[in-house]
Amino acid sequence: MPKKEAGVELIKYFAEGIKYMTSGVETKETELKNDENVNEGQSASRGISNCRIALISLYDLENNAVRLMAALLRKHGFYVAEIYFKDWKNNFFSPPTYSELKNLIKLLKEKKINIASISLRASAYLNVAVQITQMIRKETGLPVIWGGTHVILCPDESIQTADITCVGEGEFALLELCERLGKGEPLESITDINNLWFRKGDKIIKNPLSNLVEDLDIFPFRDYTSVDKYQIFEDKIQQGDPMINDPIFQIITSRGCPYHCAYCYNSTLRKIYNGLGKYYRTRSVDNVIEELKLAKKTFLNLKRIKFDDEVFNFKEDWVAEFREKYKKEIDLPFECFTEPKLVTKERFKLMKEAGLQIVFMGIQNSFRITEELYDRNVPEEKIKEAAAILYDLKLDARYQVILDDPLSITEDKERLFKLLMSFKRPFELYLFSLTIFPNTEVARKLLEQGIITEDQIEGKDTKTFRQLRVDLAYPREPEDQYWAALLVLLTKNFIPKSLLWKFYNNRNLRKNPGTLVFLAQMSNFIKMAFVAAGMLFRGELTWTAFRRWMNMKSMITQ
Repeated sequence: MPKKEAGVELIKYFAEGIKYMTSGVETKETELKNDENVNEGQSASRGISNCRIALISLYDLENNAVRLMAALLRKHGFYVAEIYFKDWKNNFFSPPTYSELKNLIKLLKEKKINIASISLRASAYLNVAVQITQMIRKETGLPVIWGGTHVILCPDESIQTADITCVGEGEFALLELCERLGKGEPLESITDINNLWFRKGDKIIKNPLSNLVEDLDIFPFRDYTSVDKYQIFEDKIQQGDPMINDPIFQIITSRGCPYHCAYCYNSTLRKIYNGLGKYYRTRSVDNVIEELKLAKKTFLNLKRIKFDDEVFNFKEDWVAEFREKYKKEIDLPFECFTEPKLVTKERFKLMKEAGLQIVFMGIQNSFRITEELYDRNVPEEKIKEAAAILYDLKLDARYQVILDDPLSITEDKERLFKLLMSFKRPFELYLFSLTIFPNTEVARKLLEQGIITEDQIEGKDTKTFRQLRVDLAYPREPEDQYWAALLVLLTKNFIPKSLLWKFYNNRNLRKNPGTLVFLAQMSNFIKMAFVAAGMLFRGELTWTAFRRWMNMKSMITQ
């Protein structure tokens, strides 16, 4: 196709995209009083009025834990209001506005909530959680529960603000609390539920952890269709599940992770749960298939499945059963996460036959950094072998790399570049900026060596709000800007590798990378335009995706 005609077609794609996005969003700004009668009648029919709980998710529309707990509580007859408070935009997390906070309080009051729970999935949200908790307490007097990864990693800190904290798996602990409240037992007298800590004045009551739930099939499927779902974003309240129109259904088939990566919270959680049961657990194939069948009925714009496990389950018997049943009963393209040691031609050929299209695989960095800092011993030859298999099977390979660590020297950055240059195109790079989570092995190592301070750890720091995925507008040293720009250019098939080698050998660019950064940004704009056009053509371009990623000043790498 001539370039001029291609440009015209691209403009048409974007025009259709705007039309699609403005017409496809079904959630609406809601006057809460309009649906009050529906919700009150719904609650009365359940017969439990002593416990009306709000589950609040911070900056996380995909929050699986909130949906699962909401489904469990509703199954047992409790009124639950799910509130998705804010979302990230343009690779940036903005603090809550006064209007957004007031809307949250308005919602809690109008729904007659008598206990609020905040899901603190990321440590960067700590200050926001504190702000919300203080406002809820001041404006409503409601008790506030905190749960989520940060609370488990930092329980002593969290209980200083929250009235109750969930320091382990939360489903049955929260259910027991609601059941006792529902029977009329006053909160002041409840102090003895496993996995929960209670703050009673100056006294902290720390209950023991329960054993881990090993049979994951006992949980109900996540709830996407109940009436009482709200999103608070950009000073508005919208009713309805914010993910219901998404073309990609995300599902988790396991808990925990079989690996021990030092930068990941799993490295700490495994130690916390030591002796309490099997840490890495998986759902049965039949249970997964049943949830996906339900999703096909519920998500009317469904195009693809994303298995969002830390690492997809590749046990041979599980994969064989999954391949047969998924192809027969679901038959949609899907994507998953893997690890280089798990990649074999036989295994991934079976997965492709089932519908596998996109594979995310962690590389992280050069071998020295990956081994010494991240506790991952994956030889470069194994990484190259895995990349070659994914290429030969014509799978869409997306490699995850972590930049901005404090230990990499020039030789490490060169080695990483050469490793990635050895891969056959096409492939994608997902570049992340190292985020140091509290009480992880990476945090411990860097603190012990005096390389970082406590103020550089998420919770006290909020780097996630500024730089989760790498963008070239973020301030870096010239050499680091140079390497980031070079990696951005590496995934652009229209830029020959011979030119990249010339950039690599140009010592002046390493000291003055401005021209290279500009070229990388321009190449990003071109590629992202075609990525957006492809999503639009496949019916996968939603307003949420557009809002999250379209930022001309701070475009992430792709």
